[in-house]
Amino acid sequence: MLDGLVGKWKVIGCQLNGVWLPYSIFQEFRYSFLKDDTFRLDWAELSFPQYVGGFPKSKTGKVVFGSDQKPAEIDLIPDEGPFANKHLAGIYELDHDVLKAIFSFPGTERPKVFHTTQGQVFEIWQRVD
Repeated sequence: MLDGLVGKWKVIGCQLNGVWLPYSIFQEFRYSFLKDDTFRLDWAELSFPQYVGGFPKSKTGKVVFGSDQKPAEIDLIPDEGPFANKHLAGIYELDHDVLKAIFSFPGTERPKVFHTTQGQVFEIWQRVD
């Protein structure tokens, strides 16, 4: 895991399919990135079937880093739920204690910019530890 990502993060902004979501949908999600290249998502069970809140829909999973070019590549691979063992292909940018990342759902091309299109979710996270 990249040292700069290790720690706990809260979601402070979320865009799905090109639309910014209300804060009440994602305000309780807390991601942890661990040194063993895994993630944990607190409150993942609050994801509702009719919208993609807590989009991995899994409490745990793997983190895979790709190219270091700008923007850098990152994939989440959830352990459970509808996306179990599938790559959520993404890009990310870390600016001190603010992390922005955009991920494509399986079957959708990896994003190239920080604005969603259909089949993508963009989250902005702030470090909380």
